[in-house]
Parts: sequence; structure tokens; C-alpha cells
Amino acid sequence: MLKFFKKKAAGAKVEIKKVENRDLMEAIIGGCLLVSAADGEIEKEETEKLDKLIRSNPNLAHFGNEITATINRFTEQLEAGFRVGRMNILREIDDIKNTPAEAEEVFCNMLTVAEADGEIEPEEQKVLEEVGRRLGLRIEDYL
Repeated sequence: MLKFFKKKAAGAKVEIKKVENRDLMEAIIGGCLLVSAADGEIEKEETEKLDKLIRSNPNLAHFGNEITATINRFTEQLEAGFRVGRMNILREIDDIKNTPAEAEEVFCNMLTVAEADGEIEPEEQKVLEEVGRRLGLRIEDYL
């Protein structure tokens, strides 16, 4: 019986962790997709890199298939209507902006995706500056 309760408690901890970190996961994915879409197209390589980044993050790895579903959902929103998709993503980013560690984590992930091809393009720079202002962070402090 004790084993049963330990198993239930472990499951409950995973669910609590998911609830606590969902805003962070959504903000990172959304922010990175905004950077990816800055040039007008979200490339497969960019979403694969994003998927790896999220899965390698110990705070987010437990989301499993929800990571892929969130990437697909935001990608579809951006492709269906960029302005609406952007608005939804910026709202997700606003959810974490008052937690400095999470704001920095979102911003650093966005920078990593922007630099994936070796340089930050001018369109990507604009997105990073806009999100940076929302989060109270500057690109220069992370390069």
C-alpha cells in the first residue's frame, strides 16, 4: 500500500511541476518561433533546434509530447495569421516577464535560435529588441 501512495505522490509532483512551468515552456517556444518567423518562414531546422533546446532543459523535459504540440500550435497560428499568432505569443511572454530568471531564460533561448545559422539577421534583431524591451533585457548584455 505504501508503494501505491509513493507512486501517486510522484505522479502528483510531475503534474504540479507541469503546471508551474507551463508558462515558461510556452513563452520559450513562442519567443523562439517569433524569431524563426522573422524572415517570413519558419524552417524545419529551426523547429528541430527548438525541440532539442526544450527537451534538454531539465525544467521542461517532462512535458514530452506537449512540447511538439505547442510548437505545432504556435507555428500554425503564425502561419494562419501572423499578427494574431504574434499577439498570442507576446501574451505568453508577458506571463513570465515578472520572474527575472524565467525572462532571462526565454531571452537566451531566443538568442540561441537567432544565432543558430551563425549570425543574427536584422529581422531577428528587431524581434529580439522588441521582446527584450518587454522583458527589461538588452541583447548587448548577452552577446
